[in-house]
Amino acid sequence: MTRVATLSPVALLLAVGVGAAVQQAPPPADSPPVLRFLELRFPTQGNQPREAPQVYLRQIELVQHLTMPGQPEWSLYDDVEEVALADADRLWQTGQFESLWVDVADRPFENGVSGMLVTFSFVERAETHVPSDVHPAVPLSFRSPAEGAWRLYPPSQP
Repeated sequence: MTRVATLSPVALLLAVGVGAAVQQAPPPADSPPVLRFLELRFPTQGNQPREAPQVYLRQIELVQHLTMPGQPEWSLYDDVEEVALADADRLWQTGQFESLWVDVADRPFENGVSGMLVTFSFVERAETHVPSDVHPAVPLSFRSPAEGAWRLYPPSQP
């Protein structure tokens, strides 16, 4: 089951098995980077989506790669990065968004293993339209990823 926890007025953290109230054993100390969190943001809308977050979660396959409580297996980030990119392209093609971008940041576990936070940021449209083949333009004030993060999607912009 997907756990939805409101962390602050800034974002909705959507994580399976790893939320504020759920402590999960970290992966082994010698593990490569793993997928730890999935976050949905709506920064130009006061982080208030028009649709319920579950609507987007059903469209994001990356959710299936998050670790459930009690599962000792973690998804390696390198194995799921393409899933996140495919999710972003698929969401863009729905025509529901003015813009969308995906940033990734490292949120290490207590044992030092890199736990990757994948953040999808959306600017929803009031009405759906037929999308173009052009990648979305990120609003000017969000062109640079947050400190300590890097932009995964869309591809580099001029």
